[in-house]
Amino acid sequence: MNLKFVHPVSKPSRVTYASLLALARQGLGRYHLSPDEVAEVWAAIARSCDRQFARERGPRDPLTDPDRHIWRLYKLLGGENGPIYQILSRNYRIPPYSRETHKSRTHLILRFGTPSAYSSTEVNRVWHDNKWWQPVTLWLFLTLPTSWRVNVYAAGLADAGGLLTLSAKQVAEDAWEASWLVQERRYDFRVKSGYIVRAVDGTYVHARWLKHARAIAEKRAKAWAEKIQLEERKRAEAEAQARLRELRDQLAGMTRGQILAAFGDVPISIKDSVRAGNCDLGTRQWCNKWADGRTSGTIHDVLNTGAPLDEYVLRAIAVAIARQGASA
Repeated sequence: MNLKFVHPVSKPSRVTYASLLALARQGLGRYHLSPDEVAEVWAAIARSCDRQFARERGPRDPLTDPDRHIWRLYKLLGGENGPIYQILSRNYRIPPYSRETHKSRTHLILRFGTPSAYSSTEVNRVWHDNKWWQPVTLWLFLTLPTSWRVNVYAAGLADAGGLLTLSAKQVAEDAWEASWLVQERRYDFRVKSGYIVRAVDGTYVHARWLKHARAIAEKRAKAWAEKIQLEERKRAEAEAQARLRELRDQLAGMTRGQILAAFGDVPISIKDSVRAGNCDLGTRQWCNKWADGRTSGTIHDVLNTGAPLDEYVLRAIAVAIARQGASA
């Protein structure tokens, strides 16, 4: 490790986080380490793992090494500006930026291989704004397949359904066998596997079994179709009401003779008055008073009764004309 120890230390028997953390505390003479010092401990563990892996793999030719692009892939996906960190900050609960150092307290370490997740937290007590403050630092280790950019990111599945997709294999036009990251209590993370199905409304469904995912997607599609139909019905009703208001205003600007000449032969009944919003009892009372109890006829008959062309009569005439599709 690149830490300047002020006390002698003994070599640990195993290279683990606990053993190296105890070594650093012993060498520095402090129980609590800063976030940068903890990061150095994790970096030492990573270097040890890389050396062990290199010894097991043996000599290699850099030009034929299949992992020669791993570092470039890590630089593209990792870091605070990478897509992985951005998805984590949008959809998961992670520690915010440090008020003291103005740096992120979430350290994302990417590895490439079989999808997996491991998290660890460190609490450091610091003095800030005249009081003790205990910020939490999160270390999140994620393992992704090297094909993540092609199979997941380019396919638009990186944050499908608000979850970070770690791997995806397409099994149908709208379905993928996948694994994704879920957050449990506090800062505990784990990987779940199953299927992702894209519903017709553009949303994504996660389930353990493909049949279950499709059932949820179909149920969501049915609800979406009903919502679309309801919106279309409301829009059609609004347009019809607008046409009726326009027709009523047109009738209000016409004389009795002009209405007779243009719409005298259009049939009208008591149902037209009720559809216009008039009271059924009031409409029947009007018929008894002005039309000798008749409940149907033509606009010519209504106008010949001598009844005044008030708001109620004009609305009933407008509905009758709109129902017949007549025009002036």
